[in-house]
Amino acid sequence: MEYKRNRKKIKLICVVTVMSMISGLFAFFAPEKIYGYDPKTGIVQVDDVLNVRTGPGTSYARLTYNGQNVQLTNGYAITITGEAYATDGSKWYQIEFDYNNSALSGYVHSNYVNESERSYTSDGDFETYLTKQGFPEDYKVYLRQLHAKYPNWVFEADHLDYDWNTVVQQESVTGRSLISKSSISSWKSTETDAYNWQTGVWYGFDGGSWAAASKELVAYALDPRNFLNENYIFQFEALSYQPAYQTEDGLVQMLAGTFMARNEIADGSGNANTYAKVLMDVAAKTGVSPFCLAASIIQEQGSDGTGKLISGTVSGYEGYYNYFNWGAYASGGNSAVINGLIYAKKTDSASYRPWNTRYKSILGGATLYGKSYILAGQDTIYYKKFDFVGIPYTHQYMTHIIAARDEGRTTAKGYSDAMKSSLTIVFKIPVYKNMPSSVCPMPVKDGSPNNILSSLTVSKGNMTQSFDSFTQQYDVTVENSVSSITVNATAVDGKASVSGTGTHNLSVGSNRIDVTVVAENGTSRVYTIYVNRKASANTNTDYKIRLLTVDENAGLISALGYGTTAENLLGCVEVSNGNVVITDEAGKEKSGVLGTGDKVRILNADKTLYKEFQILLYGDVNGDGELNVKDAYLIRKDILGTEKLSGVYAKAADVNKGNDGITIKDAYMIKKHILGQMKITQ
Repeated sequence: MEYKRNRKKIKLICVVTVMSMISGLFAFFAPEKIYGYDPKTGIVQVDDVLNVRTGPGTSYARLTYNGQNVQLTNGYAITITGEAYATDGSKWYQIEFDYNNSALSGYVHSNYVNESERSYTSDGDFETYLTKQGFPEDYKVYLRQLHAKYPNWVFEADHLDYDWNTVVQQESVTGRSLISKSSISSWKSTETDAYNWQTGVWYGFDGGSWAAASKELVAYALDPRNFLNENYIFQFEALSYQPAYQTEDGLVQMLAGTFMARNEIADGSGNANTYAKVLMDVAAKTGVSPFCLAASIIQEQGSDGTGKLISGTVSGYEGYYNYFNWGAYASGGNSAVINGLIYAKKTDSASYRPWNTRYKSILGGATLYGKSYILAGQDTIYYKKFDFVGIPYTHQYMTHIIAARDEGRTTAKGYSDAMKSSLTIVFKIPVYKNMPSSVCPMPVKDGSPNNILSSLTVSKGNMTQSFDSFTQQYDVTVENSVSSITVNATAVDGKASVSGTGTHNLSVGSNRIDVTVVAENGTSRVYTIYVNRKASANTNTDYKIRLLTVDENAGLISALGYGTTAENLLGCVEVSNGNVVITDEAGKEKSGVLGTGDKVRILNADKTLYKEFQILLYGDVNGDGELNVKDAYLIRKDILGTEKLSGVYAKAADVNKGNDGITIKDAYMIKKHILGQMKITQ
């Protein structure tokens, strides 16, 4: 993996005695080559996710980050820094991009990148307009691309008086946003009222085939920046009928390949006619976009039209239809289909019920749609799902969390390239308060998310808290005579792995034992046991450590400078009725320069161990007391997943001290330190 941030050549001469490290280090420290390539901005355009490769072609490994494949979602902004060709002749882009607040680089196939922004020349009027509208900068990069290709399109910023985090939380309330139960695990909520942690089964909604959507998927679906491209932006199009550009020819193109292109129905006069003509007639009568109506029918009944609500053959409801699924939700012991047909069978002249013809169902459903949504202010596909009118979140046309995205894509197909290029189309794009700085990505992990324990026990003493699968911290007190303790744990899910069990030696005082459960999908949960070993009854050993940072619970000493010796450190420790010894990790007494993993041992007067600390030097990942390319190499291996760091060495690799795990940013800081461009402090 190569890390790049500028176009300068960097010369770095370093002698590495271990020759096997050279190829791994090259990715971090190789001089940059200048190919005369003009970097340009691009946007990822895919239906789902795009894998990033370490080289140009699928024969190269997938790029990983923190042990997971790096996958970019539709609308992701990247910088194209070069071009290369795979062995099959296909063109690949070398790219740089921000990923989880880290800078990464890799290769992607050119077919999945829209590089149209290179054709965007600064348009002063457009830039002034964007600023006047109040679009944030991270919206503008996408809108500039669209403007370059479709200069007649109009983008209106709809500034909502809603906090982003509040909206995500509210739309994630269990049952409010749903996704198919067959979806990958990270799309489904693991809240206790949505997922049974003991059985590993998601609860069913709306007849059982739907699950509650995860908060991460809700955030993805809510974030407008994911959909500011020509495929998905139509979820922000105004839904009112615009005869100037919503034509029958465009509708015919939109319906191609669906049941509405293959079949005819009786129109309002009882004559057989095409769906396209019927929808145009209904649009004129209700003021609702015919493209919106078509997209909604396809979304609700499927492109093949096999939805039972429009079959007309359901027992007891023969000859009744409900094209837009009004009232179709499971309740009162009835399925969603039965309730939808009960709704269709009722009498209501305002909505042309009963819907005992296909035409009346479409006209009546569209009339309700217009009155209930468009005229009420929910005038885009996006606002059909995400409601901010009146009492927010309560008047939402669909529970399907990505329905707005999918309907937007369907609507876009109704516009030919010529129509898109020539027509003035207005898009009403929401902007929330306190939005995250980066686009909310589509979750991509799959596999069981179950990372809880069914049991956790210790061999000595008793845990002061009763075990519960969702309680993650426990306390145990043992007598001074207990020098070790054995921890046993069992995961609920057989596919999960458990580490941290077994026998642990105990120092006098507080000892922290972490038991980590890693689910099949890679998510982890840590259970922590604090074991307090009592001091010996015949000692009053006491100690004080000056000028350094001491973490009693974790048993760590930090804030040493590089080059600190054992003799220097001894001068910072005062012990009453005992002694202090500096050792290496294996317990052998040590002198000279100290490194990560070395130990400070406080002994009682009888030379038994009273308390033990490990030394933590940020950046000194291999424990040699120096900061060099060897440390960066170990960080790289951890990121690539070839050799994982653990314990105090993993903490030392978190060079930025951000509690964000081991990232490319940490290796980059070491590189800058070695080059003298920054100073890593403790």
